[in-house]
Amino acid sequence: MSYLGFPRLTFAGTFQSDICTVNNIPPYYDNTMFEPRFQWRMSMPDYNGLWHPKGSNAIRLTDLRITSTSLPDGTLLTTRAQDPLVGCRVTDDDLRAHGKFVDLDPQNQMVSELYGLRLRILDGEGTEVLRGDFAPSPVDDVWLRARLPSGRGDPSGAYQSVLTGLQWGEVRSPALQAIRAATTGGRLSVKLVMDSVEDGVEHWPDNVTYGRLVGTIGPHLAGEPQQFVAGRRLRRTPDGALNPAPCRVDEAASAVFVDLGNSTPTTARGGPLVDLGPVNLVAMGTTPVVLAPLTGTEPAAYERTAGIAVARLTREQLEIARKTPLAIRKATGEVLLAENADATYLRCEKVVFRLHPGKTQASATTVVHATRFGRPAAGVEVFLGTGGEPAAFGHPEKVVTGSDGRALISMTGKDPGNPRKWVDGVAVECPYGFTDGNREPEGQIAARIFDPCPLPARPTWVRDVQPILQQYSNLYPSMNAILDLGNYHHVIRHQTYIRRTLLAPRESPNHMPVTRDLSPGRRDMIVKWLDTKPAPPVLEIETIEDLRGALQQALLVELATIPPYLATLFSIKPGHNVKIAELIRGVVIEEMQHLAQVCNILNAVGGKPQLGRPGLVPTYPGRLPGPVLPDVTVRLRRLSIEHVRNCFMAIEQPDHPTLDGKEFKGAVIKPENVRLDQAGNVKSVPADDIRALEEWFNKAEYTPMTIGWFYDRIARGISKLDAAGGLFTGDPALQVSWPDAPGVLYRVTDKKSALLAIYQIVEQGEGSPHDLDGDDLADPGELGHYYRFAEIVEGRQLVRTSSGEWKYEGPEIPFDPEGVHPVVDDADTFRLAAGSQPRRASETCDESYTNLLTALNRLFNGHPDEFDDTVGLMYQIQLQAKALYDTPAPADSGAVLGPAFQSPGLRF
Repeated sequence: MSYLGFPRLTFAGTFQSDICTVNNIPPYYDNTMFEPRFQWRMSMPDYNGLWHPKGSNAIRLTDLRITSTSLPDGTLLTTRAQDPLVGCRVTDDDLRAHGKFVDLDPQNQMVSELYGLRLRILDGEGTEVLRGDFAPSPVDDVWLRARLPSGRGDPSGAYQSVLTGLQWGEVRSPALQAIRAATTGGRLSVKLVMDSVEDGVEHWPDNVTYGRLVGTIGPHLAGEPQQFVAGRRLRRTPDGALNPAPCRVDEAASAVFVDLGNSTPTTARGGPLVDLGPVNLVAMGTTPVVLAPLTGTEPAAYERTAGIAVARLTREQLEIARKTPLAIRKATGEVLLAENADATYLRCEKVVFRLHPGKTQASATTVVHATRFGRPAAGVEVFLGTGGEPAAFGHPEKVVTGSDGRALISMTGKDPGNPRKWVDGVAVECPYGFTDGNREPEGQIAARIFDPCPLPARPTWVRDVQPILQQYSNLYPSMNAILDLGNYHHVIRHQTYIRRTLLAPRESPNHMPVTRDLSPGRRDMIVKWLDTKPAPPVLEIETIEDLRGALQQALLVELATIPPYLATLFSIKPGHNVKIAELIRGVVIEEMQHLAQVCNILNAVGGKPQLGRPGLVPTYPGRLPGPVLPDVTVRLRRLSIEHVRNCFMAIEQPDHPTLDGKEFKGAVIKPENVRLDQAGNVKSVPADDIRALEEWFNKAEYTPMTIGWFYDRIARGISKLDAAGGLFTGDPALQVSWPDAPGVLYRVTDKKSALLAIYQIVEQGEGSPHDLDGDDLADPGELGHYYRFAEIVEGRQLVRTSSGEWKYEGPEIPFDPEGVHPVVDDADTFRLAAGSQPRRASETCDESYTNLLTALNRLFNGHPDEFDDTVGLMYQIQLQAKALYDTPAPADSGAVLGPAFQSPGLRF
């Protein structure tokens, strides 16, 4: 027995498919290539995050009503007078989160499963009559049911499963009483057909993400398959318009049931079924014989009967149907659907698998059922695969059914070798079918084999955890309304709940991640990190690879500060705010020097600096890359006191470390003790100074996740790894010189030059005021960046008073708001209409920025002689940025465009 028979209960109405679409595009899984616009809705020709990027993946049963019930004798009850449940609600759980749609893999979205769905039937007073958990099941028989005005197809699909954990209330419905009495094993058969989901691509109505759901509940017998009816299958004819349909011959009821609920086309999205006219059940023997008319095929019956058609047979007709291939045929003679010549059917009980090499879940089994004329078929040989499956997927080439018409299929997963790099594991599609005949597949096993994840002895945020959680933050953006999984502070704040949801059963609607694509190895690693006391570690540099990774992130931190500073600098009109422009320009040049300095250090330790695509390019508004200042949002804005205070000073906020329990301010070494040549090579430095500097780095305690803390950790790593030997293996020819740089661009060849370089970066960025020339004024070369920005905010230069205190009481630094272009905040090329003149102008500026990053990448990877070409590109960006100020910003009265500093890495 199953839903496909008598007794049964039918319901229909609307549901919400709140799926997330940004994670459907495999290249988006690369964190370094991800851009904020991928979380926007598509606006062609910009694909962005497709049609619903911020969905929660939830399924919500918004308005489903019982439309009919059927008694064991087939009597159809369609009014509340006949059955008190007619017109009553079928809804989801009111005590826990909604169920979820879950794709197997971004490269196989055709077997999306339902997890955590709980169905409830309420009576007319809202009292619960029945509740049951929908056992996870994949969508089946997906096809294009309607044709939209644009010519696109509108999909339809079905989910068949069982309801488990049944809880019954007072049942007064005669049909539901009969269903309860007929079922065994504590389960009910259920099928849901979903179609007509509005995606808003062709127009934008109020019902985007909502669609139509028609469902049926019936008895289930212990031992029967859960996800299909082990009966017969009517197949598509060569020119037919119908999708294949399940079919069952019920000898006890002397009837044949054909499920056309997901087979008949509709006239439009959400519209009625195509009118097939009178349809007969035909026995396709040597001479076709019309057995009986099929009832319930009229378009108006769809929501009432779920498209289940019935042919009532005499005992003689039933005997013919038992041993003859069946078809449904129009009165005109057109065959709509038909069984194959030997009336065979093949189907696996379970078809979706997640395999985890190295874990207990490295293998799995399923059972394939073969039927002939709806009865178990013994001795049927079944092929599996085409020979082109990944080597990591182990499976038999063929199996043979036993006397019960079943055969066991065993599968194994081995290490796939990370073939997709950013997408975990490999997706497998393994067709199966009858070995005789033309070997056409009857179905397909879908598997995902995950990459093993060895458990580190001490996982850290930077190396192990953040790359995983950042991917989920990117690809499941609705979660960002609660917490940003890429933000260490957010994760720690919610760590108890995160831990609990990671360990929740996969079937639970609370399981995280919603996508169910986190391997046990990765999950266990994150849980171990969360459990680390006294606090989950952020960064530990134990290996040369750790150091190179940290230096690459430091490089990106320096790069990320330059566009915001330039955007503000460029916004100043010529001849206005001259002193402010001078201060900001000085900071920009030093940040460029810091970027170059980090590249020199990275090259010295055998790394390879990556600037520009295909690596990470900072985007705005956004966080700084790496493990620094996770709660600071960096923006592109015109000059204002507010912006300098809230953004620039937050970036450069000094963090004076403690040393032996006391706050440390001042200099560690005297710059004049360091002798260099014009190229930046260290000629001599007192050994005591280097010892003092190394000791200072190893003892200084900064506030975690500040820029000073980050560079201190890098310096400690250099000291530790250099002591083991073999650290500075890079080619000296890769070192870049900048004789005109502010301060010194050190050519790094050893520990002392590396530590001196890092010390200069920290001092220029966060250093306390110094009066090097004795004039009691903190000149730009004597000020850390924070204090220069503070001078702009305070409107006065910093001076040392007669009492030795530093105060903003020096010469005035005036700010003239009229001397600033009215540049739009956070300029974004992709917010501009594709093909428009503003878009083209912004793209031209972006192209120059992309070229600059490419040139910088070449400069620090073996072409130091191209320094002047790189400088020329910097001036070109300035010219193009200022040209944007002549272009009004769309829909922003009085504002003009500004440089977006974007470098798109993915185009479709």
